[in-house]
Amino acid sequence: MTITYDDVRKWDDKPVDTAATDLHGRQHTLIGLQDELDDARRLPDWHGTAGEEARTSLGNTRNNAEILIAELAAVERALQNAADDVVTLKSRVANNDSLASTYQFHIGGDGAIVDNKPADPPPRSRFEAEDRAEAARYREGIRQQLVRETTAILTAATNIDTTLSRVMQLALDRQISDNGATTLADAGKEGDIDAQVVDMEQSLRDAGLLTGPPVAGHYREWLENAVRRGVSIDTIKKIITDHHITPEDFTILDGMEEIREDEDGDGTFKSYFLMPTDISGDDAAKAVQMTYILNAGTDYGAGGDFAPTPYSSEELQRIIDRQKDNSFSYDDDVGFVHGNGGRLVTTPNGMMMGLGGNLIQDQFSQRGGTTWGDTFMVNIDDPDDPAQQLRDMVTSGKAWYEGDGQPAHPGNLDLDRLLHHEERHSQQWANEGYTRYVTSYIWEQITGGNQTEEDAGLSDGGY
Repeated sequence: MTITYDDVRKWDDKPVDTAATDLHGRQHTLIGLQDELDDARRLPDWHGTAGEEARTSLGNTRNNAEILIAELAAVERALQNAADDVVTLKSRVANNDSLASTYQFHIGGDGAIVDNKPADPPPRSRFEAEDRAEAARYREGIRQQLVRETTAILTAATNIDTTLSRVMQLALDRQISDNGATTLADAGKEGDIDAQVVDMEQSLRDAGLLTGPPVAGHYREWLENAVRRGVSIDTIKKIITDHHITPEDFTILDGMEEIREDEDGDGTFKSYFLMPTDISGDDAAKAVQMTYILNAGTDYGAGGDFAPTPYSSEELQRIIDRQKDNSFSYDDDVGFVHGNGGRLVTTPNGMMMGLGGNLIQDQFSQRGGTTWGDTFMVNIDDPDDPAQQLRDMVTSGKAWYEGDGQPAHPGNLDLDRLLHHEERHSQQWANEGYTRYVTSYIWEQITGGNQTEEDAGLSDGGY
């Protein structure tokens, strides 16, 4: 159904806001049942088949409650957003109507601009004729402004309606997820995130930056990560505009194993991708870029040696430029690592991390690990399964070490901080070039200098 200008004039945010408030109350009531559902499910004195069936039934009730709360939270968020947007839109309508009236125009119910100014009598002089011509030109400018604003209002109204309808339809179709929440309160948070992702997706469509069916897969995961990390829609739009990002760009990751890490347990995961051993250098470089984009942040924050660099289009461009300067990492080293039995993952920091391999490969990772261009090789030699060792390291969220007679084991250093340190080494390689970097690093070892490590952050590197 087409929304008319008269429809928007009649819109009222109050019933929508009231409905959101009502859903919030219902959600709060259900969340309050958490303890009762958990206590009932325990049934400590009820043994046997009937007791197990009762526990199963109560467990299903609990799961259904989580989904219901997620749905309520999603619809509540969508209603509240719609109510807020209607308030803004009604103000635009009032201003638009006021401007029209001031210059003797009227905006019809269908959005047409009607000129109500009576015809002028014949001019009494050349000067009066020129004044009227200038006034007519000015009024024509006002009319064009009214046309543009009326069109924009109707577009905004359609978008408000579309976004709200989409969330409500997802709830009706049972497509709102609790994303594995283990409490009723967390289920509500997940539903709220689903609604925010729909809102972000619609904003991209409104701006002409996204077309086609509803987003899915890694593109949707990107928007979800952006919502969870508080990345603004303007930042997402700039990345898309500057780098021409489309859903198809994320397909480079589709054939790779995604390894997820949430060491602090806040429900916001970081993703690494295990690259296949036959991947080309160009595809590896693209996968690294898309991994940075998808994560919408690295979680390098408080406690690091440096202030975090905001997730941005500019930071993505720096990574791309650094990749070009360190092109040997992709043209030669990806094949070298895989050809000698090692494995590589992409990282949220926009570089590669690898380990394992034969005796030849072992020479390229010393101490806790060594960065060569865009590749950080962890010094864990000859693991039985390099891919599994990378999985263990990533999911732990910690730097891993071996030596002193101990098998590979996690340390205390956050992997986020270590990768920030190693990525700064990558930038050093790019800034100095292969030969100059190797020469300066060797000279530091001879003279006892430590400028390279200091510039990368000593405590971030575990020094």
